Amino acid sequence: MHYGLFTEQSRKARAAKSLFEMLRTKGRAEPIAAGKLLEWTVQSGFQVPGSERFRVLNLRFHDEHLSPYFKTDMNLFHLLMLDEQTDIAVLKTDDGILFTFEGLPDTPQKFSLHGHDTR
Repeated sequence: MHYGLFTEQSRKARAAKSLFEMLRTKGRAEPIAAGKLLEWTVQSGFQVPGSERFRVLNLRFHDEHLSPYFKTDMNLFHLLMLDEQTDIAVLKTDDGILFTFEGLPDTPQKFSLHGHDTR
């Protein structure tokens, strides 16, 4: 499992909060129980349904990869590999809005006929 946390000072914190509130009020997202996840205390959270994952991807996490207000265990490669097949959860913590991602590849996938970049 990988994570990305938009802290309150992040320039994308407002967008992350509005996404969390949209999932909370829309009611189609599956709730996640409060508790402790990784190093943060989770107040509430939701598993993002497949039809709503594009909203999370539109936050463009890779824009924040060098920001000191975005905490993550992913590198730029992981942030660019986020897609609709990734399982995403949105959680509200004391520090900000936490996103968890499951199903990301750890290394680049081979492509082309011979399995390498032909550029």
